[in-house]
Amino acid sequence: MARVPGQHWLNAWLAAAAFAVAGIAAAEADAPAAKREAADSADTLTRITEPLLASIAEEEARNGPYSANLIGLLTSLGLAYQENGENVLAVTVLDRALYVKKINEGLFSIDQAALLERLIASEVAIGQAATAEELRGRLLELARRNLSDARSASIFREAAEHEVDLYETYLRDGLPPTFTIGDPLAPQRSAAAGVWRARRLYNEAIWALTVSPGNSKEHQAELADLEEGLARTYYLEASNRNRWYQGVDDPLYGLGLVSYQRRVGYTGAASPGEAVEYARALVELADWSLLFSRNGTAVKRYAQAYSLLVEQRVSASSIEEFFPTSMPVFLPAFAPPPLEGVVVAGSRDYVDVDFEIGKYGQPRKVTIVAVAGHDAQAVSKQLASAISGGRFRPSPGTDGSGYRLRYSLADGSLTPRL
Repeated sequence: MARVPGQHWLNAWLAAAAFAVAGIAAAEADAPAAKREAADSADTLTRITEPLLASIAEEEARNGPYSANLIGLLTSLGLAYQENGENVLAVTVLDRALYVKKINEGLFSIDQAALLERLIASEVAIGQAATAEELRGRLLELARRNLSDARSASIFREAAEHEVDLYETYLRDGLPPTFTIGDPLAPQRSAAAGVWRARRLYNEAIWALTVSPGNSKEHQAELADLEEGLARTYYLEASNRNRWYQGVDDPLYGLGLVSYQRRVGYTGAASPGEAVEYARALVELADWSLLFSRNGTAVKRYAQAYSLLVEQRVSASSIEEFFPTSMPVFLPAFAPPPLEGVVVAGSRDYVDVDFEIGKYGQPRKVTIVAVAGHDAQAVSKQLASAISGGRFRPSPGTDGSGYRLRYSLADGSLTPRL
């Protein structure tokens, strides 16, 4: 992007702003209501930006076009444009702020991250997907050059979550029609590889927090969240491959197991408060084992977590959070329940279902006991199928727990049936 230093840059932007206002004025001629709204918006933007433009001109005249004092002024101007929907203007101003910041603070200062994130947001807003992706790459490079800074972990985490979102969209909706020269399967391969890219990014985030200075307890909650995100990538890959391995040699089970074991290692159990977090880690480790049919291992870990909570005299409500008596926990707990029923706004239709959960989390005796409304008929079959094919967290020390639930078509919720 071309940069015009000094007063010439300011003049160019005054001209661009005048052009934008002229465009608004042209639109006003056709719509009286839009006219007033656009004029008010233009006046508000002018009141905000004129003092900033004047301050930028003064600073350039005093200390030159690369003065460190320009960084804050340019950033404020760019944010003003961005927050008022003028993203084309925002991109150029924020890009110049980033350029001046590099000159004054070095090419790879982690403090550039906030400006890069703002630039990405504006590029996305104006439809420049390729440029936004390039900026994301620059942001990751910045994080990799500053691994000992805990702020890098947030960059890696956001990038990982972005990859997971794209991967889940690919699984759910497929790819939009594209014209590909040479390799027609390249977009599919790239989308399918998203889960692996996310995995690398989660690992980089975990490493950044692990090596950053300070007490590891400060990052305990964030590390736990990152480990859950990492394990989620293993689950997504396992549940969407051609067949579900359940043997002892399943590599994805082993990788997830290591992640959950690290999570247990982040916590302690010296007090009731710590015991809750330690038990949470144990329960989620047990959930992972159960998903891969390591039934005996899972039951032992559930029992260990339950005993710890009792021994530490943790409140009954906290124990109920892990092993609820009225609402079963669908596994994996980090994913929404596998119910794709119809939602009908304002509907009073519902489906009531009874079922039991066995010692190893297997559903049994699934019975639809009431169907209210025509739309609920089809949903009742779907609900029964989802429950029958699911896996649930069992309650320690029992060989079966019974549940009575109601699925409401009004909002798609599943709640205990009174």
